[in-house]
Amino acid sequence: MADLAVSASGASGAPGTATATSTGTSTAASDPGLHLVHDPAHGLSVTVRRHLDHAPVPEWRALAHRAGQPPFTGPDWLRAVHSHLGRGEPLLVSVRRDGRLLAFGAFALLGGPRPLLTFLGAGGSDYAGVLTDPDADVPAVRLVAAVLDGALREAPGALWDLEQVPDGEQAEVLVAWARFRGYGVRTLPQAVVHTVALAATVDEHDAGLGRHARHEERRQWRRLAELGELTVADDLLEAVTAARGHDPEAAADRLEELVTELAEVDDAHPHADRRRRPWRGASGRTLTEVLWTSPPGTVQLSGVRVDGELVAYAFCLAGPRALHGYVQSYRARYAPTGPGTLLLLRLCRRAVLSGYRELDLLRGDEVYKRRLRPTPRRTVRLVLTPPGRDVVPALADRLALLRRTYRDEVRRSERLDRSWTALVGAVGRVREEAARRRGALPAPPRIRRRR
Repeated sequence: MADLAVSASGASGAPGTATATSTGTSTAASDPGLHLVHDPAHGLSVTVRRHLDHAPVPEWRALAHRAGQPPFTGPDWLRAVHSHLGRGEPLLVSVRRDGRLLAFGAFALLGGPRPLLTFLGAGGSDYAGVLTDPDADVPAVRLVAAVLDGALREAPGALWDLEQVPDGEQAEVLVAWARFRGYGVRTLPQAVVHTVALAATVDEHDAGLGRHARHEERRQWRRLAELGELTVADDLLEAVTAARGHDPEAAADRLEELVTELAEVDDAHPHADRRRRPWRGASGRTLTEVLWTSPPGTVQLSGVRVDGELVAYAFCLAGPRALHGYVQSYRARYAPTGPGTLLLLRLCRRAVLSGYRELDLLRGDEVYKRRLRPTPRRTVRLVLTPPGRDVVPALADRLALLRRTYRDEVRRSERLDRSWTALVGAVGRVREEAARRRGALPAPPRIRRRR
C-alpha cells in the first residue's frame, strides 16, 4: 500500500475517534496541553507507512537518541525483532513540522474479527513507547496524540495492547490520550527492571565494593589465569567491524563464527537446561541482524578467553543515558572462578569511564542482579478498549484480550501470582526429574510379538 499522508488537523472527526468523555474533558481542563489532543493542528503533518521498506532509519535513530530512549525503541532493534519474531503488519507513524521529524510511533496491526494494535516488536523488546523530540516547541502530549490518532485512522475502532511501557510519564501520556478518546483502560504490572547507579569515578566504584570484594576479585582473576592463557576482549566485534569496510563477505563469515561461539557458551552454561538459548533459532537470527545492522558502538560485546576458547561473554546495548545489559553467560566448568561476575565488574568500570551513570540490567528478577543493590522499576501493559460496544461484542473483546494478557492479569493478585509461580516451579521440577530418569534408566527391551 502506498504511504498515506494526512493533515493532523480535525482529529475530532477522524474515523475511529471517540467523543471525549466527561473524564477526558475534566482532565483536559486541568492540563493546559491535553485539550490540544482534540485538535493537534498548527502545522503538524502525519505520515503512515504500512511497511518497513524505506522507513526513515537515520531520522528514527536520531530521534530515539534525542528522546533519551534505549535502542529497543530504535530501527535496528525493532526491524530485526519484527522480521524474525514479530506478528502482524507494520504500521509506522511519523509526525513532522516543516519537514523535521518530531514524533514517531512503530506499531504492528494484527487482523482478526477485531483489529488490534501493538507496539512493533511486542514480546521481544524490554521497553516500548512513542518517541517525541524533547527540543520541539510542541507539547509532547500533542505529539503523542498525533501519532496515536494517525494509527487509529488506519484501524478505526481497534483494540490496543501496549506492552513494556515504562511506568511513569510515558504511561501517563498514553492513558491520558485513551481516556480523552473515551477508551476503557486497564493497567497491568508487567516486569521488574533493575538498574544500578554507577559511581562518578572508577576509584569511587572500587571503594564502594569494599576491600574484601576487591581482594576476591583479584584472587578469581589469578585462578582463571592459572587455567591457561587468559585474554580479555572488551570488543569481540572488533574483527567484524574492521573487515566490513573492505571485505563484507569476510566480515559476515567472522560474525557467523562469533555467533556460533556465543551459542556454544550458552549450551555449556550450568543451567543450560532451564535457560533460553538467545543465539539459537529465530532469536539468534534476530540478534545476529542487530549485530550486523547497528551503528558502531551501539552493541557492546565483551568476553573472556582461556587458551583461545570463549568461556564467558556479556552482550550490552548502549543508549544515550544508560548501558543496558541484555544477556551474559559462561561455561559451567569455569564456574568456580566466577567469570561472569568478573566480566560484569569490568563492564561496570568501563561504563563509568564512558560517562554512564546507570547500568540497566533490564527485566527479570534474577538473584545476581539483587547482589548489586539495584533500584527496581516497573514496566506496565496498557490494554485499551474502545467505547460504545454492546454487551456481547464487548465481552468478545475482553476474551480476545484475555488470551494475550492472562499471565499479567494473574500477576495483579499477589496470592494468584504466588500460586502461579509455585505451579510453574513444580511443573519445571517434574520435567527435570522425568528428564533425569530418562537419562539414568536404560531403554526398555523391545518385545517381539509371536505370530
